[in-house]
Amino acid sequence: MSSNLNLDDELVKEGMAYAEKNFLSENSHLELDKAFINQYYDLNGKRVLDFGCGMGGMTLWMAKHYQCRITGIDIDSHHIEIANMLKEKHGMPGVDFMLQNVVEHPIEEKFDYIFLNDVAEHIRPDYLVPIFTQLAAQLKEGGVIFVSYPPWEGPYASHLNRVIPIPWSQYLPDFILMPMLKKRNIRLVGESDLLGEYLQLNHLNHQMLKGIIDKAGLRIERRMSHSKINKIIKGLNLNFWPFRFLITKELVALRVK
Repeated sequence: MSSNLNLDDELVKEGMAYAEKNFLSENSHLELDKAFINQYYDLNGKRVLDFGCGMGGMTLWMAKHYQCRITGIDIDSHHIEIANMLKEKHGMPGVDFMLQNVVEHPIEEKFDYIFLNDVAEHIRPDYLVPIFTQLAAQLKEGGVIFVSYPPWEGPYASHLNRVIPIPWSQYLPDFILMPMLKKRNIRLVGESDLLGEYLQLNHLNHQMLKGIIDKAGLRIERRMSHSKINKIIKGLNLNFWPFRFLITKELVALRVK
């Protein structure tokens, strides 16, 4: 298994394994997203956009579980290459992967559902309102935008757990965190490394998201805040102070105002 881009075989294998787990297993970091979709929405017969699809695992999962036509887009050429490799390996029809920046080159087509699974926290702050405005314009009447992300106050928002297994590490002073991260920095399956990814995080939380979607002409239809407490007591939706510091993932469904 080799890449046409500047990725060595080990990174390609790592990327394929990661995406394949998201595709084939219900027990992955996207299990909450999958359960949320299954509970509240029916994608059958719908036109779907997976925005920031990464290596395509979630895109292919939706295509496998629903009779829908789906397009996955991403700005990382390595991610799109691996997504296409995974699609070819499993012979998934009705799925297209595209390398595209919607701010510079908007998509003209309209969609019933647009998904941003663990993507919004990686978008440049100055792009957030333009992107959500663009996505709102791409919704069909009655369409839904689904957003999931680890809020900045939460224990795993730093995305550094694999090398710095300290919850809430984003609150460490820079003079402590930066040397630790630089020493343990790793290349990612994509066009960045872990240090670069961390520095690009926009510190997204629910209050910030509300301001963004309001400017984009969107409203919240449904919100689920999953916290560490949910491992003990199912069904609780604790998202106020001080419990918001325990939230591991926010899942929000949006509609046009």
